[in-house]
Amino acid sequence: MIWLSALITLIGFAAALAVLMVDAETVLTPALGEEDAAALVDTASFVILLPLAPLIFYVYRFYMAAGARANAILVGPEQFPDLHALYLDLAQRLDMPNPPRLYLTNGNGVVNAYALECNRRYRYVVIHAEIALLLPTAPDVVEFVLAHELAHHKLRHVSLWRLVIGIVPNVLLLPGRTTTRAQEYSADRVALAVCPNHAAAVRLLAVGPWMADGVNPEAWAAQCQAEHREWLIRLTNGLSSHAVMVKRFKALRDIERDGFSRQGEMF
Repeated sequence: MIWLSALITLIGFAAALAVLMVDAETVLTPALGEEDAAALVDTASFVILLPLAPLIFYVYRFYMAAGARANAILVGPEQFPDLHALYLDLAQRLDMPNPPRLYLTNGNGVVNAYALECNRRYRYVVIHAEIALLLPTAPDVVEFVLAHELAHHKLRHVSLWRLVIGIVPNVLLLPGRTTTRAQEYSADRVALAVCPNHAAAVRLLAVGPWMADGVNPEAWAAQCQAEHREWLIRLTNGLSSHAVMVKRFKALRDIERDGFSRQGEMF
């Protein structure tokens, strides 16, 4: 999917260049009509700016990171030391001697965590407090989430060039979301590799931190087995940037049972 995204980006750039090189009035307008021809030229004018995208993204990501850090607390030896110790342990398991800085922020009820990278020196993981509060009661959940976000850094999913080659595929919807979904599956696999038997940790994403302790993993696995082939669920999964929970949990349970030869279902 990465190579396909790069190929789509190159084709898009070449097509935009070709559109701008022809005479719109004599070639495009007679074939498409005035409005459609004008829209095509506008789109091509946007795509042709792709070479500037790395610079724009580079500056914007520093701004995004500043906004995230400005409203969060840096986790360290003297600030949430238990969370910090777990984070460093996971980084060591992933062979990351200089892990990204970890920040804790208020999610206002939203369960989320994400990886940010400005460049190879300025890298961050941000976790919502709604997840971190489970550390005393459900440490497997917090451990898996942190490992998942570290995996995004380890696999270079948040690198600058990955963002650039995703612009055109994301406009086309299906290629962009398929690539993102593949990255999420990959991060899950890495997290499970360093956190064995933690597949059930993704229950957090299904019911939130308030009901996580009440989930029966075996019953959920049976539900996933029964529903994962339904065509509307396949459609929902195919149009989602993250695998739907029925397929995501099934993929993790398949790996636990059969090993890493098993793959998550893309559709």
